[in-house]
Amino acid sequence: MSTEQHPPATLLARLVVEFLGTFFLLLTISMVVVKAADLSIIAPLPIGLVLMVLVYAGGPISGAHYNPAVTIGFSLAGRSPWREALPYIVAQVIGALVAALVAMSLRGQAHHMVEPVVADGFIAEALWTFLLMFVILQVTSKRNAGNQWFGLAIGMTVAGGAWAVGPLSGAVFNPAVWAGLALAGKLAWNDWLLYILAPLAGVIVAVGVDWVTSRTCRPA
Repeated sequence: MSTEQHPPATLLARLVVEFLGTFFLLLTISMVVVKAADLSIIAPLPIGLVLMVLVYAGGPISGAHYNPAVTIGFSLAGRSPWREALPYIVAQVIGALVAALVAMSLRGQAHHMVEPVVADGFIAEALWTFLLMFVILQVTSKRNAGNQWFGLAIGMTVAGGAWAVGPLSGAVFNPAVWAGLALAGKLAWNDWLLYILAPLAGVIVAVGVDWVTSRTCRPA
């Protein structure tokens, strides 16, 4: 997910990739998940696989955030400039909303896939967004520069989270994806605090933990 070894792509190119990545991520989720039970069976696998290939495809161009919480996390960690955070988030949200419209045209209006208990859902969404952001920061750090497994690690983190807490919260971990699922009728609009604040809380803690674990000893 690093572009440091190559000339950076233009902002327009990066925004197009963020739009496309979030679009296909949300479209995949919308097409494979009808109800929460799907997330305890096989649906996490195609979601994780599609995210993996999207990360590999878009990482060298935009960093493959595909998630407003991740964009904010990268900005907090000093990995991405704050001036690009808002354009990235706008592209991601538009991508998710367009994907929701496409999914609705293909499958029709959906019923809510999960009715989360706010406290339990908040804990689930915060914990697994923390894990996702921590994994992203670690596998894209300088100590892991040049690795070829970052996409697999990120995709499987999301898949594992979906299997673990999907029936509990929907395993969203992504405010843009929540917006798309809400537009498609699969999640409730009035749960916005759960699906926006919990991921942000997880990301903030992940950036702090990354800062602590990245400390190294000074040479003697």
